Amino acid sequence: MSKIDTAKKLFKLSVKNPKSYIKTISYALKYGLHGVRSRFHEELVLEESNMAMKDIKPSSVKGKMLISVVIPTYNVEIKWIEKAIESVESQSYENWELCIVDDASESEMLKDYLQSKQGNKIKVLLLSSNVGISNASNEAIALANGEYIVMLDHDDVLFPTALEEIYACASTTHADIVYSDHDVIDAEGNRLSVLYKPDWSPDLVLSQMYIGHLLAFKKSLFEEVGGFDSRFDGSQDYDLFLKMSAKANCIEHIPQVLYSWRSLPTSTATNPQAKPYAQTAGLDAVQSHLDRVLGNGVANVEETDNLFVYDVRYPIPENTKASIIIPIKDKISDLSMLIQSIDNAKTNVDFEIIILNNNSVEPATNIYLNELLSHRDKTKVVDAKYEFNWSRLNNDGVVNANGNVFVFMNNDMVVLSDYWLDRLVENALRPDIGAVGGLLLYPDGTIQHAGVVIGMNGWADHVFKGMQPIHFGSPFISPVVQRNVSAVTGACMAISKETFEMLGGFNEDFLVCGSDVEICLKAEKHGLRNLYLPQVRLEHHESKTRDPEDIPEIDFVLSEQMYRIYRMTGDPYYNVNLNINSYIPKELSYRERVRQQISERLHITIPEIDNIAFAYDGNSNESAVRLTLCLPSINQEDIYGGISTALKFFNDLKSRLGTDSRILVFDTEPRESDVDISFPEYEIVKLGGSSNAKNQIINAVGRSTEQLEVSNKDWFIATAWWTAYCIQESMSLCMQQNPNAKFNPLLYLIQDYEPGFYSWSSEYLLADATYKNQNPTIAIFNSIQLRDYFDKNGYSFAKEYTFEPFLNPVLKARLLEHEGTVSKKRQILVYGRPETDRNAFSLIIEALRKWIDIYNQSSMWDIVSAGENHLPVPLGKGRYLVSVGKLSLDMYANVLSESYAGISLMVSPHPSYPPLEMASFGVEVITNNYSVKNLSSFGKSIHSLDVATPAAIAGKLQEICDTYELEKPCGEVLESYIDNENMFPFIDDLVQVIRE
Repeated sequence: MSKIDTAKKLFKLSVKNPKSYIKTISYALKYGLHGVRSRFHEELVLEESNMAMKDIKPSSVKGKMLISVVIPTYNVEIKWIEKAIESVESQSYENWELCIVDDASESEMLKDYLQSKQGNKIKVLLLSSNVGISNASNEAIALANGEYIVMLDHDDVLFPTALEEIYACASTTHADIVYSDHDVIDAEGNRLSVLYKPDWSPDLVLSQMYIGHLLAFKKSLFEEVGGFDSRFDGSQDYDLFLKMSAKANCIEHIPQVLYSWRSLPTSTATNPQAKPYAQTAGLDAVQSHLDRVLGNGVANVEETDNLFVYDVRYPIPENTKASIIIPIKDKISDLSMLIQSIDNAKTNVDFEIIILNNNSVEPATNIYLNELLSHRDKTKVVDAKYEFNWSRLNNDGVVNANGNVFVFMNNDMVVLSDYWLDRLVENALRPDIGAVGGLLLYPDGTIQHAGVVIGMNGWADHVFKGMQPIHFGSPFISPVVQRNVSAVTGACMAISKETFEMLGGFNEDFLVCGSDVEICLKAEKHGLRNLYLPQVRLEHHESKTRDPEDIPEIDFVLSEQMYRIYRMTGDPYYNVNLNINSYIPKELSYRERVRQQISERLHITIPEIDNIAFAYDGNSNESAVRLTLCLPSINQEDIYGGISTALKFFNDLKSRLGTDSRILVFDTEPRESDVDISFPEYEIVKLGGSSNAKNQIINAVGRSTEQLEVSNKDWFIATAWWTAYCIQESMSLCMQQNPNAKFNPLLYLIQDYEPGFYSWSSEYLLADATYKNQNPTIAIFNSIQLRDYFDKNGYSFAKEYTFEPFLNPVLKARLLEHEGTVSKKRQILVYGRPETDRNAFSLIIEALRKWIDIYNQSSMWDIVSAGENHLPVPLGKGRYLVSVGKLSLDMYANVLSESYAGISLMVSPHPSYPPLEMASFGVEVITNNYSVKNLSSFGKSIHSLDVATPAAIAGKLQEICDTYELEKPCGEVLESYIDNENMFPFIDDLVQVIRE
């Protein structure tokens, strides 16, 4: 085929059949469009074949996990069950079995056909009497031996890679339940519609069984909940899913169309009235679930005007009170309409209204407010005589509120639905819910707000905007079905008092907009879910109150920081297959997907280098000393490696000096619960805030406005390069503005050559610049190899210190338990970090493939990857590198103990910790030399290669495997690495320098 023909076909396939090849995005960003074309041309051709259900089959994939596909049949036409079976037989994943139970169908031809399919991988059971769909399904699962069960309707069709994707997800995440997107096809196999689903949305599934037919789950979970229940026949899968979801620890969504739901006259996909009993069965399934989880009769489910859509109502405790908080500036006609609509709407909730009068100037405003106060109880007017700040206004409203639930509202609203307040309050009081919002309509009746999608149109916007508020099928979810969302608009938002206080209120660094989304995202970080309620309807005269052009730059800066991760990974409550730049949910073409992701690169910014404004105090006590440690994060999941080492050094130095201390957090919002656990003696202080606490944690994530109080008693400890850059720049700027300002040398904890983390780039230059800053710097190097590298490359500092790597205390304790000898399995441990270029993951994969090729005993060895979650990677001959992700220290010690061989590479002068840890536990580990780094002298079982090519690594791995012994000595490494009582031997000298 010519290049022109290939290009034409690639374009045709991408337009005709867009698919969720999420990995395309990462390749596009890394290799460009040309690289995408060359890497994915064959896969696009294959995908077209999948859609057409042609005979072309993907490469076979083997895995240890047996997956049991279960199909109950009853009076199905042979041609449909034949297609279903063929779709299982055509799976790229080979380790499957198919379990079919026929529920006493009337057709003898069907039974004969099913019996003819009986074989090694297909089990068939013909029931002599009809027992119903639930019991037949239970019988089918009883035949299954797989760890995971995959349910498939007898007239549906699996895509050829469906089981492979389920295996990849299950083996990586260990999910209890897995579901995917799906499409609907007609009798001829033509696509009629597609449904791209959100990630796990518990409130959506109580309103609608959005999960669909293809459901994968652990057999053990199925048995734990008692299987299918015939009382819910017609919606038996709904009942089963709800029971399992209540027990599941992990529910995963694969954002790919993995099966086709066939639309036939007998199916609800075509005719909801085909199974009228299913509507009632679904209602009963939801009620049964609520009774199990909350207690009998606590919550009730009702039918709606839309088939298979349900409405759950929750109780409101007695003496509950809502505080409706409304900031205003004049525009009394708007406020009057809002309050009148509140009064006219039916409600059973006691409420008060708190009006924040923000610098109103019109005489009519005072007249109206005075009249309002004269004839209304439970209404307050609070004068807010300061510059407009939406967050501060609402925070001040809370200070004056007496309610259990706060309802924040814009003044340009009109309530349209009765019991709107009841619904907001009953859901806001739920312990698992953060913020609750409603359906807001423009005056013309079209949708203004039906939930916020983070990243939409580059920032955050409202899906379904401008559409009609009616129930209809879209590639996403109907706009009038309640669902969980990442955020709701602050124009109408309800939050319980308890939750609001836990979240710390609205962030007043945002002046006009953004803090409503931020508080929702904070709720998510605290394990809460936000909720969109379409039954709560209000009219919103958006833009009457404030002109969008009035939004200050700081709101954009803070929002950009907040949305950054969502721009890269997507909003979990939307779907990456949908166009993020369209209010109307529509499927992305392949071209649009690549173009959309690449366009994000045009948002040119280097957020790391936002400096901190210093407020210099020249009258401080010069004899005092205060230490400030600069860290990217202090949350528990991040305290390992470099951050853990930095904290050890900081705490040691702090105890020697007996000083006050601060921890300045640059990148990740400090989580209060984590601070309570890891830093109980510290107080969280807002940047720019005042506190007398001796130990402070200062949140500098949004560091563009407020100032940090500093003086000549401060000693800053920089860690990651951008923390050094920010402090160096802030010092320089402060000295320019205040010639009398004096600063101590920067203590720079250098744990690697960080310019090397980036290809030749802006970040490379900026990281390099931190080592050449004109202000005095005291360098503290993590290893002699790293210091030698800096010396070799001509860097110099005012003073230099060095410390050597040391074994983590938990690992040390576990190592000592072995008393010098450890039992080994034929297992290879890989330090696998595909997202970190310097760990050379691709090179490791190529080396393993070559090793499997040349080593005839490779099948005897297990290969596991630790360090970062990733999908299983094919190595050839049916072998996979399977990830166990980031392990706890105890689990990591277990894997180190049992592994005989290891591979851990790092393109850096700093000795990576994993090869040292592996060698300590007697693992024969392969690593690489780099410049002046050679780890061969570290211990007997470390193999530091001067030339790290796939062939060299594979050859060395073969040598190691040929020497396999069941028992191995451990702990045979440098004594100072294990028994390092004085981790920082220079610390007394450094203390003297600081005190001078």
